[in-house]
Amino acid sequence: MLKFSIIIPVYNSEKYLEQCVNSILKQDYTNFEIILIDDESTDSSAKICDEFTSKDARVITIHQKNGGTSAARNTGLNTCSSDYVMFMDNDDFWDSKTVLSDINKNLLESHADVLMYNTKEYWENTNSVTTPSVQCEREKIYNQNSNDALEYLISKGVYYRAVWAKVIKKELLDKHNIYFAKGIRNEDTDFSAKLILYAKSYDWYDKIFYVYRKGTGTAQTNQKMKFSYIQDLSNIIAKYTDIAEHLSDEKLKMCMLSYLAYPYAVLLAQLQNDGSSEAKDKLIQMKKYLYILKYHLDPSVNKVYMVFRLLGFNMTCKLLGMYLKKI
Repeated sequence: MLKFSIIIPVYNSEKYLEQCVNSILKQDYTNFEIILIDDESTDSSAKICDEFTSKDARVITIHQKNGGTSAARNTGLNTCSSDYVMFMDNDDFWDSKTVLSDINKNLLESHADVLMYNTKEYWENTNSVTTPSVQCEREKIYNQNSNDALEYLISKGVYYRAVWAKVIKKELLDKHNIYFAKGIRNEDTDFSAKLILYAKSYDWYDKIFYVYRKGTGTAQTNQKMKFSYIQDLSNIIAKYTDIAEHLSDEKLKMCMLSYLAYPYAVLLAQLQNDGSSEAKDKLIQMKKYLYILKYHLDPSVNKVYMVFRLLGFNMTCKLLGMYLKKI
């Protein structure tokens, strides 16, 4: 039996935290630990964490000064003692009791560095669930060359930036000193790019169990984007584009640029909507990375690329901005 660590940064989530943690404790698999990192919550979240720890030895609570999601996750990585690591946001939940037993079975077969899975969205304001229609064939991921598996995942639009859509071998993280960059937003985009550089094998889990809560009015997507957050994303894209251009493995280079193409399209939309002089200057600056859109393995990026070919850069940015406002 493999041991799993589920790392959950906690900040002012008293309304959702119990459902989040209980959805893991209800698993039919027992060899796991839940690491709750209370990031100096100002509501009753810290107390709820301590109550879970007092009732179940598998739940570890750590209280630390407010440092953000990256710092909290890094604390979890330094604390965990497991074969594989998973992440969860403190307002999300799992809707299946067999997640860990199923994933354990897959990973005992594949010993993969990274296992991916799909997620569904729960819209709290309408009490509705959106489930993705895309389907993946595990045979095209499991026991395949890592670059071929990665290419397939990106082509299906399921190599997500979000770390809570992955199960990651702890040995991989330790060997390559992989942590979350502190003090930035879009830290998942950065972290997942690191995995592309170092992961040597992938696997896939078919069941859609992870429920991502949206429509609460508190999510980042519902708030005005600070320019510093947009700047963080532009820095990440510039950083890994440069890394990709210096890779000797052409297939890995193609996969990295294909991965970056989606957040690049998001960046164009964010800069378009910001409207400030800083954003306009940054949009001109980031135009030099426009060639990334030629790596349109991702189905969503392919649509953007076709629009760009038809209408040009400026109109593509405007349409992307309009689309981002609607979602």
